[in-house]
Amino acid sequence: MSTLALNLTDPVVFEREVQRQMTHLGEPLSLFTVDLSAINKIFSRNDTVAGQNFLSAIAKLLQRICRENDKIYRIGDCAFGIIFTNVDTSVHQQLAAEKIVRLYDSVIRELEVPYQANIHIGIANYPEHASEAHDLIHKSSVALEASKTNEESYFLYQPFAINTLSLKWDIHEEVGIAITSREFELNYLPKVSLSSGRATGAEALLRWNSEKHGEVPPEILVAIAMEIGRMGELTQSILTTALRHSSEWPGKSDNDYNVSLNLDPETLNEPELASAISSGLSIWGGDNHTLTLEITESALAGHAESNFSLFHKLRSLGIGLSIDDFGAGCSSLSYLRNIPVTELKIDRSFITNMLESSADRKLVETIIDLGHRFGM
Repeated sequence: MSTLALNLTDPVVFEREVQRQMTHLGEPLSLFTVDLSAINKIFSRNDTVAGQNFLSAIAKLLQRICRENDKIYRIGDCAFGIIFTNVDTSVHQQLAAEKIVRLYDSVIRELEVPYQANIHIGIANYPEHASEAHDLIHKSSVALEASKTNEESYFLYQPFAINTLSLKWDIHEEVGIAITSREFELNYLPKVSLSSGRATGAEALLRWNSEKHGEVPPEILVAIAMEIGRMGELTQSILTTALRHSSEWPGKSDNDYNVSLNLDPETLNEPELASAISSGLSIWGGDNHTLTLEITESALAGHAESNFSLFHKLRSLGIGLSIDDFGAGCSSLSYLRNIPVTELKIDRSFITNMLESSADRKLVETIIDLGHRFGM
């Protein structure tokens, strides 16, 4: 088992250590750059002892994962570098990353961390991705940023990630201006009743065409809005726009129309979220007008207890709660007992091949039955 000192490793020393492993071992290796967002929160919201206890727990976790020849370094306040030897296939790397995530989640539960505590891992390989230490470290960092941008727990370096991140870094200022001037657009994906064939509502989809860069992926726009501290403002603007548009839809007086919005997990921490939504509904809502907030299964399950009162307050306002990508997230269904969910959106991985796959078809049937039993 490898050992880890909790003091920071100098960047020059870390690069030298990576280069030494690459040069002298003469075998493939993988560099994992691990970012733990919870550490800074714990240090800032609690006393130093609580932060140190968390850091020590993470250190022990990483040591459990590593073998004798693997190396662990603390390379930042909430970042670690791990050199895995002979982990040279994507399957091995995925297993190692998933084990880190799984054990990390167990530490979060044991320490009863009451807020979102994400982990992100960037992976780069020698000699596949780089032949020099500085380049390997850089590409592992790029993969780490890609995991954050894509809201994934881990990401293996790919050349296209550079282009995506270059775009992200280049448009920070533009995003701020776009939010202020409301340059983004909302497109709507209709929801159609299978029994009647009529549209009963729509899901609002965020779109933005930059004058300089053209159409920018919404995940990049959201990631930057979070980084510059304007996610709450963007969410409020999207909410108001969607409610206004849906109030003007033709035939609204004859039908019960529903508009759905995707809610980023970080937005759940906004203290004024419920009041902002209530205000928007009071202006644009009505008897024939309903709102549903879509939250991914992993986010909903991971924050069910801490956001229990929020979810019930939203339901008291007549707002629906939808679990997006259902079936592809957490394995526990215990949150369905306590969270007043009104809708399930089955993950498309089960839908795509359900006509050819009896297993997928049975899963879809089971999920539909589960939803009905819970009154969805």
